Amino acid sequence: MKNIKKIYEFKNFLLLWLGQSLSQMGSGMTSFALILWAYQKQGTAMSVALLSVFSYLPYVLVSIFAGALIDKFNKKRILLICNSVAAICLLCVFYLMSFGMLKVWYLYIINFILGSADAFEVPVTKATITLMVKEEYYTTVSGLRSLSNSIISVFSPVLATTLVVAVGFKVIFTIDFISFVIAFLNLLMLVKIPREYNEEKNEETNILNESLQGFIYLKKNKGFLYLIIYMAVINFISSVTFLNILPAMILARTSNNEKILSLVSGAIGIGGIVGGLLVTIFKLSKNKVKIIAISSALSFVLWDVLLGVGKIPFVWIFSAFVGNLPIPFLNAAENYLLMSKIPKSIQGRIFSIRGALQFSTVPIGYLVGGLLADKIFEPLMLNSEEARNIFGYFVGVGKGSGMALMFIITGILGFILSFMLYNNKYIRNLENDETSCNFER
Repeated sequence: MKNIKKIYEFKNFLLLWLGQSLSQMGSGMTSFALILWAYQKQGTAMSVALLSVFSYLPYVLVSIFAGALIDKFNKKRILLICNSVAAICLLCVFYLMSFGMLKVWYLYIINFILGSADAFEVPVTKATITLMVKEEYYTTVSGLRSLSNSIISVFSPVLATTLVVAVGFKVIFTIDFISFVIAFLNLLMLVKIPREYNEEKNEETNILNESLQGFIYLKKNKGFLYLIIYMAVINFISSVTFLNILPAMILARTSNNEKILSLVSGAIGIGGIVGGLLVTIFKLSKNKVKIIAISSALSFVLWDVLLGVGKIPFVWIFSAFVGNLPIPFLNAAENYLLMSKIPKSIQGRIFSIRGALQFSTVPIGYLVGGLLADKIFEPLMLNSEEARNIFGYFVGVGKGSGMALMFIITGILGFILSFMLYNNKYIRNLENDETSCNFER
């Protein structure tokens, strides 16, 4: 009886999660297929990189102001609008490709629109969760979201590549549109999202002033501000190596063996899937800050450092798996602190600011990582006998050894940063029950 009651209380979120996961799988397949299409047309890495830039840029810019609207207006309606915008963009791509009119720069415009929509959809989803489920389920919710994200990241490229080769791009667009329709009808007819007291009040909304309230809140509650800054630095470090030069390093060290790269990429996703399952099944300890610090430290050591010193595929695959196991624990603990401590009336603004700050460091990390690899570390390990004598014992020699050294450096920096996080008194005070930070307008 108790389990039945628990499932009933969780029903709304499960419906929302399943619908969104289905739609995200379709969108993930389409995104990867369009990356393949763009590379086929242009044949340059820059053309593919710009697709990401035009997605991140509007997300960062729009997120700063999106939170004020999220906290003010009906959250279900915002989700429906965001999903509709994505569907319209999909139909435009399908139409242009069908008549041979699609160009790569059209995709940059469409990605800019989709990035703007994501600036609303991502934070409003997180703010919605606190209205739909009890606090005791926050870590379970985060585990399920990590699980679905990992499954999507593993299988959407595989499915997209298989379908492109077998039946072409248009079938993928059709599958994506069908997944949208199912998710849209599910959200419209089945999912019930409780209304927050401040939604759609009959008063004028000054978007700038409302957005500034989020920054004022963070200034008064430094624990959350420092936690968000920490995660932004983590994203920067990750985008310098893990999210950026990993494929180049593996290919360079294996004479362009794409099968090994696919095995490493698969191990990353499987590690995330297993970690998400563990977070969903097991209850996290009360000290969420300690979980964040330990998970981060373990990931940097087991992933970045071990990957850098590893010289054979088995070590890389093992590192990819165990290094990504702790990530869902980190995400669950961070989300719990944010959702349980921040007042619901301002969560949209805080989640939007958080997204803007965290993602602003990603394109910077891409640029820095590429420059460091091509201009400094690879030439250093290839041309300097002294560098090879000092670092060669750890990373070996030859192509890719410079990038491997970068992984070791980012791993050590991340490990140190993890302990700095735990020793920050403001972040540690977030654990105190009495630190339920107030919001005053």
